[in-house]
Amino acid sequence: MDFTGRRIGVIAVAAGAAVVAAGATVIATAADPVAPEVVSATPAEAGHEGQGKYTAGDYVLTVHELNDDGEGMGTTIGPHTAYYSKVLHGTGSWRPTVIKFSAGRDSDAPTVFAYPVPGPGKGVDCVASGTEAAPRVRCETKVSSRP
Repeated sequence: MDFTGRRIGVIAVAAGAAVVAAGATVIATAADPVAPEVVSATPAEAGHEGQGKYTAGDYVLTVHELNDDGEGMGTTIGPHTAYYSKVLHGTGSWRPTVIKFSAGRDSDAPTVFAYPVPGPGKGVDCVASGTEAAPRVRCETKVSSRP
């Protein structure tokens, strides 16, 4: 009987931990935090200064360049494809402030990573890795190669 009681206790603790972990994931997704800017010592690629470069991994990557009101442009990139955004710093009066990434073709899929749009004259290089079920995105701000 004591063995059964311990087994039930262990199962209850494991189930409680799973519920807490799932809740933390939901909270982290709902909060939608923006990763801090990482400035690379490597200059932007020639001909692509001030642009966004987004490279998809083994899955479809959806990129949203959004302003503070959540308005902006989205692009879906096929697996193992690089895309250069010429609107990273906006067009006319519209200026994006954040780049958000989601895995898959669904434009309403949850954000898996967010990165601030760098200042004028700087570009960004973002690379997706992992899988569609467990996506990872890493971004770096690139400085101008001109002095």
